[in-house]
Amino acid sequence: MRRVHPVSVAVAALATATALVAGSAFVNSAAADPAAAPGYASGMPWSDGGFFQHSGQAADDFAAWRGAPVDNVEAYTDRSSWPAQLNPWWAGSVPSTFRAERDDFILSVPLWTDDGDEGSNHDWHELGAEIAAVDPDALVRLGWEMNCCYSHATDAAHWREQFSRAVTQLRRRAPGLRIVFNPNVGPAQNGTEPKVESLYVEGKVDVVAIDAYDWYEPYTSMAAIEAHLTQDYGWDYWYDFARERGLPFGVGEFSVYSGSSASGGDNPRFFEAVYGWLERREAADPGSIRFVSLFDDGSAYCGCAVSDSQNPLAGAAYRAQLARIRGW
Repeated sequence: MRRVHPVSVAVAALATATALVAGSAFVNSAAADPAAAPGYASGMPWSDGGFFQHSGQAADDFAAWRGAPVDNVEAYTDRSSWPAQLNPWWAGSVPSTFRAERDDFILSVPLWTDDGDEGSNHDWHELGAEIAAVDPDALVRLGWEMNCCYSHATDAAHWREQFSRAVTQLRRRAPGLRIVFNPNVGPAQNGTEPKVESLYVEGKVDVVAIDAYDWYEPYTSMAAIEAHLTQDYGWDYWYDFARERGLPFGVGEFSVYSGSSASGGDNPRFFEAVYGWLERREAADPGSIRFVSLFDDGSAYCGCAVSDSQNPLAGAAYRAQLARIRGW
């Protein structure tokens, strides 16, 4: 999905940024052992956090609501132009508890800005330095959702060339950054390259992740859930793709989507299905799930928030899954 931040949020965050830059039928009943990943503040076996509308305070509030710290915070650059993208207002997204040596900052960065600019080498160097100022080993979702939306991935060779160049230039100033190859779950859309796997660049990726929402068909029956998991370019496909290459798997965005009639609305089964699948995969191959990032946005177009009254059933299911996996 495309993210557009309000100007007021960008201005409010700029001061912070400047300082920084200087049990269900759908789940496996066996709970994962929280001791498997003692470094995660949440007590989960993987880095578990989310997108909180570029607000560190909202991230703190979410952690209090769910009863566990957030291990990662996701943000998005202003993608309108390269000058806008180089404004690090997004650095203010991290909560007061954020520790770079323990937690994950996740930044979503387009390969081309909306005006078609691929960026100079210097632009990419500067962006790398800005990201590393927040978290030297941050996760960068480079060209995320490349099989739909706003990716410009209509020519696989051209896209791979730009992806490779961007990784090389980012790491000239920030060698510790970890690059995430992050398609949307399901087949290609909007005229993008139909062979989604052809966009992957060997040797330039550290994590393979997907974005997945409770959207047509909604995760409201066993048949629909199974279809999402096993379809071409579905959950199983991309997890296996990652593991075959010796890479961990992540979930870059996920949530219910009650802003659309094509979704399951306030659907608790979505979180039961997702966390059950994650738990089974992690139990079978410990360390294979690297990060999970909930999209907690209450905007009308999305209706994805679970930490307020917008989706109370889904929110209760989300908290129940975390409590169960943490062994409470």
